[in-house]
Amino acid sequence: MAGRVVASGVEDLWGAGAVIAELVDTHGFGTLSPEAEHAHRAWDAAADRFSEALHDCASGRELALIGFADDVAIASEVRGSNCVPIVLDDRFVDATSIGRTRWKVSPS
Repeated sequence: MAGRVVASGVEDLWGAGAVIAELVDTHGFGTLSPEAEHAHRAWDAAADRFSEALHDCASGRELALIGFADDVAIASEVRGSNCVPIVLDDRFVDATSIGRTRWKVSPS
């Protein structure tokens, strides 16, 4: 990707915010960086209408226009999978498929 600029979109901010919200609200993590706080607030603002917001953002509209509206719908599912994707041999695999079943998460 040399010479190519890849920008993040609002959906990246929401995704980070959703993970942060889960860590804060469910697992008791408390001290957040300003960036993490911003992502958390962005997720909180969109969470109740996330499917609609994802379909309405620039990337969602673009994907729908080229025939990937169903993919946007799947991407908007919250807590829709128990899979923990990891990269193995240049592809995503479910961590449990390689015997990884427990993940240690500890608040700082």
